[in-house]
Amino acid sequence: METGSDVNSSFKFNTEGMGREPELSLNTDLSSSALLNAIPQQIWTANRAGKIDYVNETLSRDFGYPAAKVIELGWAFFVHTEDLPLSLKRWQESLKNEKEYTSELRLRFEDGAYYWHLVRAVLICVEGKPGVWVGTCTNIQASKENEFRKDEFISTASHELKTPLTSIKGYNQILLRIADNPKVKDFLHRTEAQLVRLEKLISDLLDVSKINVGKLPLNTENFEFSELLQETVGAMQIIFPSHRMILKDRRPVNIQGDRYRLEQVIQNFISNAVKYSPNADRILIDTEVQDDNLIVSITDYGIGIDSDEITKLFERYYRSDNSSAKFDGLGLGLYISAEIIKRHGGSFWIESELNKGSVFSFKLPLVPLGAITPETQTVNYYKDRYIEIYCPPDSAIMYVRWWGHQDMNSVKHGGKLMIEYLRSNSRSKVFNDNREVIGTWSEASDWAAEVWLPLMEDAGLQFFAWVFSASVFSQLSAQKSVDNKEKKSEIAFFYQAEDAIDWLDKNG
Repeated sequence: METGSDVNSSFKFNTEGMGREPELSLNTDLSSSALLNAIPQQIWTANRAGKIDYVNETLSRDFGYPAAKVIELGWAFFVHTEDLPLSLKRWQESLKNEKEYTSELRLRFEDGAYYWHLVRAVLICVEGKPGVWVGTCTNIQASKENEFRKDEFISTASHELKTPLTSIKGYNQILLRIADNPKVKDFLHRTEAQLVRLEKLISDLLDVSKINVGKLPLNTENFEFSELLQETVGAMQIIFPSHRMILKDRRPVNIQGDRYRLEQVIQNFISNAVKYSPNADRILIDTEVQDDNLIVSITDYGIGIDSDEITKLFERYYRSDNSSAKFDGLGLGLYISAEIIKRHGGSFWIESELNKGSVFSFKLPLVPLGAITPETQTVNYYKDRYIEIYCPPDSAIMYVRWWGHQDMNSVKHGGKLMIEYLRSNSRSKVFNDNREVIGTWSEASDWAAEVWLPLMEDAGLQFFAWVFSASVFSQLSAQKSVDNKEKKSEIAFFYQAEDAIDWLDKNG
């Protein structure tokens, strides 16, 4: 594979030099051809530029062509057309950053059928010789089929359950109208409540099956969000009379989104707040507008959530396992809510303290992302609405301050500026202050670890002091941003700015 504008040529094998010894290949330096051909795994290699120069017999046999013919036809001939664009994009990124390549895609075999594979490749370097990419293709068709059957079963079962459930609800409502005995009416009301719970579980299972196949629809429109919020909170107050629903801010805000799905998010967040605050009597719902974003926060005063469990709450089927209580449900509500928020271009986060309560928040953009313009920009100073960078003439430290709600766009923008200022001002130390950052920017963490950090080191970074935000989600995003096994710089995290400065002064 090689990078290029033409997709087919990007997936062509390299046929140049097929008759002579390569400078570094699996055939010579790493292993014998016989050994590679005996392995029941598809194996291939490529040079540093991405041109594939070897495939083993297993790959050739699976595809039904001799190795030379496979090389002549190229990957585009064997990769499913739906998987080709993403796999090519990831390959180009790996070539650029020289980081591990990983992709799941379907490959066409000799029988004409496509089979799912996990494709991985790493760049191996030997001193004094060009690097070589060593790749494998692992057949994961069986696990994909099991996953598909499971999702299909959930979807089918959920649809089949809806019809009898509707009938049962109808019969129960008729009985409520004609029942005279107060005790019978009480049991019928309890039955109705359980039927509502069952209906919610079935609806969640259907949504999960849609998410798994990428078909959770969004019907976007422009609407008044504060009206939706008031209606939803009012309805939830009826459902949960044990807790007072306090709507703190009712300012009018117009938003472009799916009204039904966003109502579902609010319902899930409030239901979760009530569920995990059985001994409290109030739920606080607040909204605010910051930097062209709508932020909605739902606060409970319940049992709280351990920091180790916070990020897992938005995973499918996960529920907080607080030792003080066990709660019903499949753990789908927050997972579905997270997907809905992501599809609206937003983000979510949690702040929590054990035995004191939690704040569940989500952010939705009010305007499309645009260019970030500087307020001030000189050779050693920069400031915009997200970041401030300063390189004092008499210091070896570059000072960076972030604030507000960050996202992929703002983090990439600020990260690139840090690289430029670090290089142009010949600095090796960075004081990175996140104390005023709110919420999470986890969507940018992988980019920071795989792309930004290596480029910072290339620009001269040796010591990096990161001062944490009070936000647990932001702290987790920060730690993930430097999770790179190949990093060369020394990175330390601090809660106090003074400790970070002292550490930088003592190093280098």
